[in-house]
Amino acid sequence: MQPHYELISEGDRYYARALRAIRRARHTIQLMVYIWQDDAIGRLFLRALERKCRQNVRVMVVVDAVGSYELPGNFFRKLQEAGAQVHMHHRFRALSWQWFRFLIRRNHRKIIIVDNELAFTGGFNIMRECSRRFFGERRWLDLAMVSSHAGFVCELQMQFQDACRRASHLKWARRQLLRSRNRAILLTRCGAVSYSMSRFLKRRLRQAKQQIVISVPYFVPYGFYYRILKRKLKRGISVEIILPESSDVPLVDGVSFYLARKLLQRGARIYLYHGPGNERRFSHTKFYMFDGFAGTGSANYDYRSMVLNLDTLVFVRLDNAQWRAMHNEMKFSSRAATAADLKPGIFARLILPFRWLL
Repeated sequence: MQPHYELISEGDRYYARALRAIRRARHTIQLMVYIWQDDAIGRLFLRALERKCRQNVRVMVVVDAVGSYELPGNFFRKLQEAGAQVHMHHRFRALSWQWFRFLIRRNHRKIIIVDNELAFTGGFNIMRECSRRFFGERRWLDLAMVSSHAGFVCELQMQFQDACRRASHLKWARRQLLRSRNRAILLTRCGAVSYSMSRFLKRRLRQAKQQIVISVPYFVPYGFYYRILKRKLKRGISVEIILPESSDVPLVDGVSFYLARKLLQRGARIYLYHGPGNERRFSHTKFYMFDGFAGTGSANYDYRSMVLNLDTLVFVRLDNAQWRAMHNEMKFSSRAATAADLKPGIFARLILPFRWLL
């Protein structure tokens, strides 16, 4: 019997499910996010957590200082006064050597764990841009996985605790500049197993013999991750890459389009997601399919996600119709790109040697 899980691609549905779980919490709530905004969605979560603190539920929050730089300085004050533990990952300190790790290492994970029984992970941040109710038809497309599978919850707990230790570390340390040691979680019939994220992806890419599908908002492959796609195309293996027509970081778009254009010329199929009709939605989805495996999480296909940032990926055997439906939905709302659609511009070519910093 395959582990039970659910995929959610609609922001309002994801937020409603997460808030419902938070409001039902009896013992603990662990929440980690890259972007938390002071808007309607952000305040909904803040009030829900404050209420649970007053009900003697232990609340732990980790927010990234770069992703949530727009938050007011006193945003979490009432939550902390109610008893919650709040950590700001790598907060900028101008008069400290910690500014270096602030620049190069970020906590990009999105994890919610309630009562050690139910866990959420994926690409959703806490912000109105993902909500149809508050942002309209041009809301961001994203993807999350929800499960009460014991192994899934346990593995995400370990990733949460790892990030907490890093976020609460007060002194600069050499170990903070080492690899993030990101883990990819594989859900199986027997439970959940975690592997080095980079090694797991390399193994799956090397063993792919039929199809590789990569849908990410920021496609900046380097080294092996770029060479393996060229090698697979040379061997006649299908490679599909789904990118947004335009992202929230135009600088990255140019580099993504340049590298995608090179692969297009070698036979890859490149799709530009725009949403159904004329909505012009931004796809923030991280979606991977390698032959018999499919996965999602917070990691992009780039050096920053594989080495520098703290990130998460979860993979399962491809025997669930939800993955095929998501893939078909994304292709239906995209258009096949041509070389003319992927013009990178001069500036993108200039910064290409430094793409590992993007």
